[in-house]
Amino acid sequence: MQPGPPYQQGPQQPFPPQGYPGYPQPGYGPPPKKSNTGLIVGLVLGAVVLLGGGGVAAFLLLSDSGSSPTASPTSSKKSGPPDKYTSMPGCEKIGSKVRNLPPLETPKGEEPASTSNDEITYTRSSCSWREPNAPSASVSMYLSKSKEPGSGAGEAWAKAGVENAVTDGGVLIPTMAKSTKAVHTKLDSPSQCQIKFYQGNVEGEIIVTGPDPSGTVNQTVCKENALKMARATSEAIG
Repeated sequence: MQPGPPYQQGPQQPFPPQGYPGYPQPGYGPPPKKSNTGLIVGLVLGAVVLLGGGGVAAFLLLSDSGSSPTASPTSSKKSGPPDKYTSMPGCEKIGSKVRNLPPLETPKGEEPASTSNDEITYTRSSCSWREPNAPSASVSMYLSKSKEPGSGAGEAWAKAGVENAVTDGGVLIPTMAKSTKAVHTKLDSPSQCQIKFYQGNVEGEIIVTGPDPSGTVNQTVCKENALKMARATSEAIG
């Protein structure tokens, strides 16, 4: 409801003396002078109504120091697990944990890897064990290092690769050495099997290929061999 116009109290006229006109009542002097207190009170109340719609609102308005309250700034800084690893193990360390492997090809050292994530530094290391007419194995490791310490970007990126494999139909491996999460991935090639896992901010990818790359491999045996390589890689990462 909109407040009405302030009540304006005009000058007060004294009541006429009792008795006959022109004859003051015996025993009384001139009428007392009327006080302006009522007029002042009325004007103040009218100003209160105009300013705040009520006494309390007007008080708050008038007593404001002029500074408006400001909300506490919210931080947009991301936080997450700190990077667990700063480097990846060598191929020899991984191969030493698996028996009867084919010969190790010349390993590639750690090198930059491409990524669309500008919050990390991304590097790759790869190893391959091959010989003619025999099963072969390859290990690729990807290290995600957060550019902003404590942001958790490194582990988040490593985790995303494994979660994508699960979404694409991979089968979870309940426990595997020191890995955080591991999965048998779904491949279209009948001559291969693959395991992906992440461990902190490192993602591992193991591929085992049968003796004939264009043929069909026994998937049960292939997955057993891939699991041996994945365990050895996880333990070598530490």
